[in-house]
Amino acid sequence: MSMITSNVINSCDTFFVFRGKDLLVKKSSAIELPDREIVQKYFDQHYAIDWFFEDNKSYFTVSLEENVPALNGFCWINLRQLFAADYALIGLCSRALALLNWRKTARFCGSCGGSLQDDKFETARICPFCGNVFFPRISPAVLVLVKKEGKLLLVRQNQGNNNVYTCPAGFLEPGESLEDCAIREVKEECGIIIKNIKYCSSQQWPYPDQLLIGVTADWAGGKLVPQKNELNEANWFLPDNLPTVPKSGSMVYELIKNFS
Repeated sequence: MSMITSNVINSCDTFFVFRGKDLLVKKSSAIELPDREIVQKYFDQHYAIDWFFEDNKSYFTVSLEENVPALNGFCWINLRQLFAADYALIGLCSRALALLNWRKTARFCGSCGGSLQDDKFETARICPFCGNVFFPRISPAVLVLVKKEGKLLLVRQNQGNNNVYTCPAGFLEPGESLEDCAIREVKEECGIIIKNIKYCSSQQWPYPDQLLIGVTADWAGGKLVPQKNELNEANWFLPDNLPTVPKSGSMVYELIKNFS
């Protein structure tokens, strides 16, 4: 391990060790992160793919190669479990993973093709050849819980985990407000018109760089017509008779839990 890396590790208090989407934690009932000695062992074994630190936040994060085993007394957990656990450092941990994901793609300048370097003063990467500065990307996505006569609209996707019902959702497009996005996505996916759009909450979701914005809305007209290339099903459900929905820690779960 280089001297500069060792010095940086010794100056930090919090350590996030990732293997893909999985985080290294101690095998215990509480969520405990590894200390600097554990991090140094992974560097000594040459498992580190990428690493960085943010001095003003006093944390260090490293991404390891695939299939790297956890050291004795530790295990790998999926970061999504920490959302459900209301983990105190979930915001910082999500930031670390999102920045690792961004660094994988922010390697070369889009203007001149030069190799990018970390900016010394900001959370950004800079091209030493043409001076272009690249900041982390954030992709806003709107999730819409639509209500009609005491029922809520849930959809079943035709891709991914298609046994779980969720809310109509989609990414914000250029020129759109959050309300515009909600109206468009529900119309495209389900064929109905909505009104009374109200903000509920937001959530960081570093898969790889999303910001989820949850809103509620009322049905305003139209008949359900699921978009065939997106959905297997779209239906109205009573709150006390729901199908399988995402677990605690997800934006959809929070929207449904607060349904009224």
